[in-house]
Amino acid sequence: MIKLFACFYNEAVLIPFFLSHYHYVDTIQAIVTPSLDETRELLAADPRVTITDSPMPHGIDDDLKVAELNAAIARRDSVHKWHIVVDADEFIWPQGDPTGETAKSYLSSVPKTDIALQGWLHQIYRHEDDADLDITQTPVVLQRRHGFLFGWKPSVFRSNRGLQLVPGNHHFINRDACSETHSFDGAHWQNADPSFAVTRRVRDRAERISPQNILKHHGTHRWNETESMVYAELAEHFHDPVVL
Repeated sequence: MIKLFACFYNEAVLIPFFLSHYHYVDTIQAIVTPSLDETRELLAADPRVTITDSPMPHGIDDDLKVAELNAAIARRDSVHKWHIVVDADEFIWPQGDPTGETAKSYLSSVPKTDIALQGWLHQIYRHEDDADLDITQTPVVLQRRHGFLFGWKPSVFRSNRGLQLVPGNHHFINRDACSETHSFDGAHWQNADPSFAVTRRVRDRAERISPQNILKHHGTHRWNETESMVYAELAEHFHDPVVL
């Protein structure tokens, strides 16, 4: 059994693709900040989803976000052997299987001494030849195949092992635990389509930086982004190579 944890704010466009892609998980713990769109309603309509409210009245607070995630994954879990922690725009899958159909069998092959797997994420952009996104076409991740490999995060780990994440979720606080033989592939859809990327990065991110994040220099890559800057970046990647 697999349980997924993710935070959501104004993600109504991405949620149908997120839920479709993560068909292979059994339970979803959604940490939801009050949104301007149908984020909460779309999540609540999936019977796998349990919602925890996270107000964040002062804007994006990465310390608060990771504290809530860490509290959730630290709870004793006698049902799920594996936990997945991703952002709403991160889609991961077992190596070589973007359908996700083999997720459980793949995880059963992980050596018992390995307690965490990295998710290798590709930064994905809309290519000039891509069609509009269509939720009826699966696997959804193969509708956007162009971009570049940009990094990894510890994304999949055994439950009840005491692992805790740092702000940004790029490392564990208490140990370096990632497998050397198994990992997940992934797509980061932050820029997968201008129809949501610009608004999401500017209105829902850059304009919501909390004083706490500024004080601690969290999320500096979001600071001062404007619509023109995001449009220019998207245009630079119209001809990126196929990576998925």
